[in-house]
Amino acid sequence: MINTFCPFLRETCKGNECIMFRDEECLLVSFLQAVREGAPTPEEGMPSMQEGIERGGLILHREEAEVPDWIKKRTPEELAVEILEFVKKEFPEEEGFGFHLASRYFWESKGVQEYMMPSEVQLKIQRANFLAQKELTKQAEAERKRTLQEEKDELPSLVGKCVDWARINGLNKVTLADVDTFLLEKDLELMHETKRALYSMANLKLKSKK
Repeated sequence: MINTFCPFLRETCKGNECIMFRDEECLLVSFLQAVREGAPTPEEGMPSMQEGIERGGLILHREEAEVPDWIKKRTPEELAVEILEFVKKEFPEEEGFGFHLASRYFWESKGVQEYMMPSEVQLKIQRANFLAQKELTKQAEAERKRTLQEEKDELPSLVGKCVDWARINGLNKVTLADVDTFLLEKDLELMHETKRALYSMANLKLKSKK
């Protein structure tokens, strides 16, 4: 199995399961490789890719799939809402999970193969994906700002605790590694900006009370 993206069928390569494979070889890839290596063009006697495929007993035949009624009746905005609901339900804690993969799972769960849809429907799907991703990004940024503000409000208290911890451990100055150790012992997680602020403010307070 070749785990690569097929630019012709616009999906992950299925290897020997694909109709374009014959004798452990992809006919499409073989054709392009032959062209790059300077093989004779069709005009010079080499059969075209389509002819080669047909001679091999395979015919590349891709008819457009029938468009589901629910896609016809919905706007890109409405489809985007469905995508968002699906992502939040299926991947609620997967912050690092790629949106493109999640959206692909959504369409697959609906039995929709984008590349088989008419161009106007593909455009609607892409628009829905774009709107859903844009909204997720907006929500993530709002959550980041909310968390940052909460941590900022707790920062004075954290600085005092960090200073006390440093003195107990005989430290006149803390490093970022020390701050990490302090947070680990307190079972706390901070955003990068808050951690840097804690580091700077704790050192300033330690220095002022030498």
